[in-house]
Amino acid sequence: MPLVNQEEEKPFLSVYDGDGTESLNTPKDGNRISQNLSFKIHSILFAFQIAFLITNISLLIQNITPRLCRVGQGLDNAILEKTFTPAEVAVEYNVQEINYEQDFDLFAGKPRPELDLAWSQLLKSSMLKISEDEMRQMNKTSISLRDGSGYIGYLESLHMLHCVKRIYQFQYPDYYPDIQDENEYAFSNAHMDHCLAVLRQGIMCNADLTVNTYFWESSKRIRGDRSGHRKCMNWERIQAWAEERSLAARDRDSFIATLVPSDEAGTLGPVY
Repeated sequence: MPLVNQEEEKPFLSVYDGDGTESLNTPKDGNRISQNLSFKIHSILFAFQIAFLITNISLLIQNITPRLCRVGQGLDNAILEKTFTPAEVAVEYNVQEINYEQDFDLFAGKPRPELDLAWSQLLKSSMLKISEDEMRQMNKTSISLRDGSGYIGYLESLHMLHCVKRIYQFQYPDYYPDIQDENEYAFSNAHMDHCLAVLRQGIMCNADLTVNTYFWESSKRIRGDRSGHRKCMNWERIQAWAEERSLAARDRDSFIATLVPSDEAGTLGPVY
């Protein structure tokens, strides 16, 4: 006969009677007390669950209300899809202390090698590689690269910074004669008007809502006070994203040589 463990033969829900013997039935009074205690515990837990559910619903309403308001103003998903940009993965917001003097010292003032280097570093990723899939998502087309790896593009934020640089250089044509000799349009009034329009549109599209104040500089003159903090995009992350896609070239001719000529355009297929 097989050996049987006596413990395994005992009922799983057995209890002991007062005389030490096992029984499957508990005393009636004990059972009633146990049921009452269980009911109270379940009632308390149920109340906590209801309170937790109400709290979550309230937080959900608070979170989605601003978004619903924006959608109500016309920013539904169909419209937002038209603004797709592959650079969205680099978007991160932070809070920065406004420091006008630091930027002024670095990118303004009299022309000098340190200033030119700062601008070159800021704009070094002006030409980017965009994949075919990303072009389709943007519903745009562009000039393709000869190696078939994608298309060329640029960030509008870098375009606006380029315009700031050109307006700065426009003040010192004698210091930057090579630019004017290479491209007469660079220092023309038409180009300056273009740059001013680009900057105006960019400012109005991405309005900085920081509120500045005033103070008395003298008994007859007030000045603006730009101190404080403001919400900003993390520029370092955006610049790092652009640098990963940057199409560097020794000069303009070598860069043009990497592109599919106009008479061969379409060999990679159209992008819509």
